[in-house]
Amino acid sequence: MVNIKYPWLKKYLDYFYTDKLAHSQLFSGKSGIGKSYFSLELSKSLLCLNSSELFNHCGKCVSCNSFQSRTHPDFKFIQPEDENKVIKISQLRGNGKDRENKGILNFLHETPLISKSKIIHISSAENMNAESQNFLLKTLEEPSKNTYIFLTSSKPYLLQPTLLSRLNHVSIHSPAKKEILNWLKSINIKVDAQELNFLEDINLTDLSSDLIKQARQEIEDFSSDLVKCNSSKDIEKIASKWDDSNLLKKLNWFSKIIRNSIFLKTNQIELKNLLFEENITYLANSKSLLELFEMSNELNTLIDGLVKGVNLNNKIQIKAFLSSF
Repeated sequence: MVNIKYPWLKKYLDYFYTDKLAHSQLFSGKSGIGKSYFSLELSKSLLCLNSSELFNHCGKCVSCNSFQSRTHPDFKFIQPEDENKVIKISQLRGNGKDRENKGILNFLHETPLISKSKIIHISSAENMNAESQNFLLKTLEEPSKNTYIFLTSSKPYLLQPTLLSRLNHVSIHSPAKKEILNWLKSINIKVDAQELNFLEDINLTDLSSDLIKQARQEIEDFSSDLVKCNSSKDIEKIASKWDDSNLLKKLNWFSKIIRNSIFLKTNQIELKNLLFEENITYLANSKSLLELFEMSNELNTLIDGLVKGVNLNNKIQIKAFLSSF
């Protein structure tokens, strides 16, 4: 029996058939919606000794147990391994003298030790550099029987067109908010639609009551910080506090606050149970539309720089921006 945990992924099961399964497969879509989970469930079913149905595995055989413990000799998992988040050609080529670090060519052409298939999973495939992509492309030209290469990517446009042309591509769409809310309700996690608007950066496959509680605290702290932006001393403290790995998330929240302030100012509607209501109302009442649009443009420039990895002094940028709040 097929048991896919996340309901928005079930519609994609009909894309796959045992006798027509592509040897090279790309799963793309927004980060955190279950691409890797889907690929790994497919892999488990192909490797399972007691199942001949895709996405159905027994969970009890030697193969399933080895897969669960991450020691399966017929499955190779590749992901960025350093702080630069690059998948280098050395990870694909491997070391011929090291049995634990064999290259993908050797791995795929060896006889399976447990299962009938050999599988390679490349996570965040967009992080492969040009050399890695070219090496993989050559590997895909002559696929061995019962061998599969599955890739996942949130930015498939960064893959070379020649490589994309060799892959069977399934784009997994983000679930509708109503679908997410219904799913969360079914697993006894309470989140309202307004909260969900500010939890878009959270990995759906990791959601739990504890994670929601933590996110709510972060939102409360963030809103409190904005209220305190009334002196250079406070702004200095807030800028130091914000300058961490969560900066992009906070700036995206700020961007939504500004957009809602513009909407409130132009439509003159009453806010009802909206997150960051106090901050939104303050901006709408204290800033002109021109000032709000200038803040939005300035913030978007800062966000764009962070996304592109532009080497800027984040703390100085944050202080300058908060001073205009």
